Amino acid sequence: MPEISIQKQCLGLTNLEGAESFGVPIGDLPVQTDAGFFSEGNLTAGTWECGPGKLQLDLEITEFCHLLKGHWVLTSESGQVTEIRAGDSWVFPKGWKGTSEVVETVRKVYMIIE
Repeated sequence: MPEISIQKQCLGLTNLEGAESFGVPIGDLPVQTDAGFFSEGNLTAGTWECGPGKLQLDLEITEFCHLLKGHWVLTSESGQVTEIRAGDSWVFPKGWKGTSEVVETVRKVYMIIE
């Protein structure tokens, strides 16, 4: 029987480790860290943090996110600007393309569907 997977107190986690870049850097590569806690089939979940900087995104996955801290500006290829702040939840749809600008270090919890 499957059991519940849990990652407690995600905002206060101190065990995040260096992670591959979420996108292609525009300028200096922002520092990115991650602590995954669930992986099964095409699903992955965890906590991710990124320092200030810009990335170009071309997503091949669908991802649900909830921002725990920080300020993030996402600008789609079509020009739609989405500002995200702590407490906001959103979905990156598969195929989303655009620019990610981390204004203030962000930490999110996520669920990726590949």
